[in-house]
Amino acid sequence: MRPTPEAKPAERLEIGVLYGFRALMVLFVVNYHIWQQSWLPQYARLLGTVVDFDFFTRSGYLFVDGMMLLSGFLLYLPYARRKVEGTPVPGVKRFYLNRLIRIVPSYLFAVLAALLFFALPQGRYASSAAMGKDLLSHLTFTFTFFRETYLFTPLNGALWTVAVEMQFYLIFPLLARAAQKRPAATLSVMALLGWGYRALVYFTAADTAMLVNQMPAFLDVYALGMLGAAAYCRFGRAMERMDGRRRMLVEIASLMAFAGSVMVLLSLFRMQSAASAGGHEAIRLSQLRIRLPLAFTLLTCMLAAAHMPRALQWLLGNRLMRFLSAISFNLYIWHQFLAVEMARSWFPDTLHSDTDLQRAYTLLCLSVAVVAAMLATFGLEQPVTKLANTTIKKLGRKNDHEGPPSAKAEPAVDPLLVRPEKGRTGVD
Repeated sequence: MRPTPEAKPAERLEIGVLYGFRALMVLFVVNYHIWQQSWLPQYARLLGTVVDFDFFTRSGYLFVDGMMLLSGFLLYLPYARRKVEGTPVPGVKRFYLNRLIRIVPSYLFAVLAALLFFALPQGRYASSAAMGKDLLSHLTFTFTFFRETYLFTPLNGALWTVAVEMQFYLIFPLLARAAQKRPAATLSVMALLGWGYRALVYFTAADTAMLVNQMPAFLDVYALGMLGAAAYCRFGRAMERMDGRRRMLVEIASLMAFAGSVMVLLSLFRMQSAASAGGHEAIRLSQLRIRLPLAFTLLTCMLAAAHMPRALQWLLGNRLMRFLSAISFNLYIWHQFLAVEMARSWFPDTLHSDTDLQRAYTLLCLSVAVVAAMLATFGLEQPVTKLANTTIKKLGRKNDHEGPPSAKAEPAVDPLLVRPEKGRTGVD
């Protein structure tokens, strides 16, 4: 007999270490994009020894793949819990509504701000037709389909990941329902489609710039995240039946798996960094090759971290990590755009050769990006979300979830939407 949802411990409603994974992955991407503008040497002196982490920063964009993996994991987590425990999941309409409420306000503000305060005043468009196509494709999340609106847009190049996520959200309810009925077949088909797409690009495309990061290229990464959510829920049930000694052994094994996966991750980053010697096309081809092993390694790291000793889990789930996770969506949206504009407008050409100037620029970019993310999160994203959810409640929407009517509903979430409050993993 399955336990009732009310009997489920409150702490099981969240996976605290994932706040840290989300925050750190975004910060590593932020560091990479700022380094692209500053060329600040990436090394530090520790106890008289020089620690060179140039290879890590140079390949920091790979953590975008980790964001997609985490998205698949968290999106499917409520469905995996339903399979194991019988808890409800959001209906299709509510799923789409949740995504729009959380994503669109911050995204729309970023697009319009880039257009009105930068692109138009700077005369970045050759014609009004070019501006109209760029704006319309961004408003419909289709700008990744066109070369000029994807690779050459003045409306914030970092937004491509949001378009990919929104495209995946469109098909996710169908995939989630199919995965609950036939998990092996559904996830295998997703994996084959992802592999097949990347293989086709790898062996046939002369220029992969437009193709390497299209949504189909991540289907196996999303599938791996969904598989990880299912494994986490099933293993959680097994953990509940373990005695103290077995739990301790699991924690030790998890710590060893975490350390091992970090070492493998660093090796993959070294491989990707070495590929940069061959130019942009070699970098993209290497990215196509290592995408799956990278995602598998990151998933192993996440699952292992979730079962480490609690004292170590705290390092990834403390208040700082929760705060950074809360602002991470807007931090990701704004950091690169602001870094490019500040380098262009405020810093001389000697930026790339003046170490003191590089340090000042890096500190300024980080500070401005965090402040901008805080303002957008707490001044726009969260108030709009609260207002929207309050309005929905007043309208008396009672059939938004699929499952037992007596159970507490836990809507699906994704890494862009993780909330900082303890014990909360979705929207009401």
